[in-house]
Amino acid sequence: MVDIGSLGVAWRVTYSSVSVTGEPIEVTGVIAAPDSDTTTPRPVLSIAHGTTGLADQCAPSASFPDVFDLAALTPFLERGWVVTATDYEGMGGPGLHAYIVGESEARGVFDIVRAARNIGGVGADGPLVVWGHSQGGHAAMHVSQRWQDLAPDLDLVGVAAGAPPSQLDLLSTFLQGSDFQGYLIMVGAGLAVSYPELDLKSVTNPEYHYLLDELENGCTGYVMDLVNPIPFSDLLSVADIFAIPEWRARLTENDTNQLPNQAPVIILHGDQDEQIPIISSEFLLGQLCDMPDHAPVERRVYPGATHTSAVFDYFDDLVVWLEARIDGEPAVDQCSS
Repeated sequence: MVDIGSLGVAWRVTYSSVSVTGEPIEVTGVIAAPDSDTTTPRPVLSIAHGTTGLADQCAPSASFPDVFDLAALTPFLERGWVVTATDYEGMGGPGLHAYIVGESEARGVFDIVRAARNIGGVGADGPLVVWGHSQGGHAAMHVSQRWQDLAPDLDLVGVAAGAPPSQLDLLSTFLQGSDFQGYLIMVGAGLAVSYPELDLKSVTNPEYHYLLDELENGCTGYVMDLVNPIPFSDLLSVADIFAIPEWRARLTENDTNQLPNQAPVIILHGDQDEQIPIISSEFLLGQLCDMPDHAPVERRVYPGATHTSAVFDYFDDLVVWLEARIDGEPAVDQCSS
């Protein structure tokens, strides 16, 4: 058990899940509740975290709770909800993290809720909402799109996606040569560890193969420090990874614009986002609206907000929106307005 003071009770947990290849795995994370003494179902918020790295030491549960954790938990625990937060596959467990692999992320988000249901007195049997930002926004979108395939037993009533990565070909071009170029190597490594037909070394210049081993030695800042100074054209041995059919297929499959959302979604994005360009979520909204049989979807833009500051700008709106979904209020469908 982890001390979270008067907010309630919390545990660092290891729970059962399934890898993207269908193998049983163990995943780590955190479960928190107002107390562990109820027989009444409580609403559940499952949080999908943003990018921290690919190595085990980058798992957010290892440093839980910090000031941000407590600030994020407080309004939900005060409302009597259960909060779960997965570390995702390969963080805190065997193997390299399956970074930006949508099915893997979604399974992690869903399966920790199932784990919470097994803790006596927690009451994690009520309606489920999901929130994630950045990588977590990517995970949240896949949760909304894969719900009926992966977790039809859970009562998913709403999904909030902050700055969700989409339009991965556009995003790749945007990040090349930027202060966030290291994300591209992380995406390549996450896909390669998940799909046997992908070999990252075969598309990386030999003099930079050492970088792939370094991904286990540090977290996001460490990766950026190593990768960002290198001209992107020098990193790869191919002109365009999207031109390689097997890579393009997996990148496309793991984009967030391929499937309709099966539960209400709100996209929250700062218009000064320096990591996920604001135009990408505009495209994403249009693509989701064009899909038949989609659930309600809404997009809110926060003027002047960057990738990080947007979380603080939209947080109050997020709480209100999630609470409305728990209360059964109809969600806005911007596609029909």
